[in-house]
Amino acid sequence: MKLGLLLPTVHSIALNEMALRGAEALGVDDVWVLDHMMGLTHPALWSEFPAASALPDPDAFLDPFCVAAALGGGTDLRFGLSVTDAVRRAGPDLARAALTVNDACRGGFVLGLGSGEAESLVPYGYDYKRPVDRLEAALRDIRSLLDTGNMPSGSGRIGLDRSGPKGVPEVWVAAKMPRMLELTGRYADGWLPLPSPPEEYAAQYQAVREAAERAGRPAPTASMVPAVIFGDSRDSVLGVLEDVPVVKLIAYYLPAYVWDRYGVEHPGGPNCRGQIDLIPHELDPKALRETAKRIPVELVEELAWFGNADEIAARLKPYAEVGLEHIVLGDVTGTTYAPEETARVLGGQLPRLVELMHAL
Repeated sequence: MKLGLLLPTVHSIALNEMALRGAEALGVDDVWVLDHMMGLTHPALWSEFPAASALPDPDAFLDPFCVAAALGGGTDLRFGLSVTDAVRRAGPDLARAALTVNDACRGGFVLGLGSGEAESLVPYGYDYKRPVDRLEAALRDIRSLLDTGNMPSGSGRIGLDRSGPKGVPEVWVAAKMPRMLELTGRYADGWLPLPSPPEEYAAQYQAVREAAERAGRPAPTASMVPAVIFGDSRDSVLGVLEDVPVVKLIAYYLPAYVWDRYGVEHPGGPNCRGQIDLIPHELDPKALRETAKRIPVELVEELAWFGNADEIAARLKPYAEVGLEHIVLGDVTGTTYAPEETARVLGGQLPRLVELMHAL
């Protein structure tokens, strides 16, 4: 199985270059950048996270295209974007940006796309209506421009070279629901969802493969983006979460119906769809602090996996058995521990995980 690693994509470029060099030393297969306008944490709570000593502002996110262009020429690793939307940029502009960055990156570039999330759109004045319609239109245009150089209709074209040794950038789509799975199979080269239980993941990938077959396209690469908090063991991570309960608020990126299963009310309300709807900065930080204390770790583990490399690899094995070929590791260990403890934990666990994954 191939392993991709998310770079921090927060200030500064130098920090991301340091992370890139670490990824190279580990022997990962590719590196990825995030596209967030704001972070996952209410700024009023950030001082309670151990990572605040190293990163003063949780919203200090860099432009992912710029980070990839700045660093991609200095490594043979492929860069990917996990993921942007078709609200802030339409398909033709995304295609041109992806072709440009693909040229800048020695190892090439993957354009990751999703339907978007409220926190990167609504506070900045973007229209967040019918985002899947916009994504479908963008994918149609991008696929046509990458494959032929021309828009599906009309005179629009891109004259950038598509015939070099790297070819054109691949397009990967973040999808879970039926319409998005259909679009993934019809237009994409890769599938990049957040985790579902293995049996659901298998059914979703089957839907992607069937859509690709109907479109006369190869089955997209099956990937996944699990959030991971490493530790000496799962139990040791649970101990840390008891000491720093605000870390458990990452669970608010799960929909309210998942919270209901654990008897806890979602901070975004009973109809919140999680990551799609949530804007943490608009919630009451005092209420969030109290909610964090009531979140069971099992709810958090619906989104984030805890433990050492062997325990994480064991979580991945059932997915490999149903088709998973690649993961993009969303390592959030650095928000959970003080910087020196993060360095110790990752220094021991990441090399072991690389070894285990390449054997899967």
